[in-house]
Amino acid sequence: MIQKKFNPALILPLYLVFILFCLLACVKDRPAGQRIYFPSGTWQRYHILKFGIPVGESEKSYDIVFELRCRKSFDYDELPLNMVLDTPSGEERIKEYQMQIRDKNGIPAGTVNGDTCTTRIFLKKNLYCPKKGVLKVEIENLNPRMATEGVFSAGIILVRR
Repeated sequence: MIQKKFNPALILPLYLVFILFCLLACVKDRPAGQRIYFPSGTWQRYHILKFGIPVGESEKSYDIVFELRCRKSFDYDELPLNMVLDTPSGEERIKEYQMQIRDKNGIPAGTVNGDTCTTRIFLKKNLYCPKKGVLKVEIENLNPRMATEGVFSAGIILVRR
């Protein structure tokens, strides 16, 4: 009977391979998205935000989320928006929203981090995309003022279901 000796030099490579497999098992699908920044802190009334997000898998459903980052002391409790959505298969959907920035008691509707308030709104839940391609989303600021002060950035997040 031949007896094999344990080689301690194999421990480190085996340990690293085990850690790598554990990390890969924990990785979830990260949502796709795109963000537009406002360096001056102002979103002009007729500046329509245009987003193009690749949809890499056909026959899937997605949630489309609009995220606004603004000053905590934003002047408005609500921000009226218009959305035009074009799917890769050629469908067009249009809808107006009232994005709640603060509730009736003045408490921010989103999360606050320092002077920044981040608010999200679902534009479309469970949107079925039968084809691969680019999902196009346009967001129009319907605030009657020519400039909406206190906006840092706006973005679209595409979450695969």
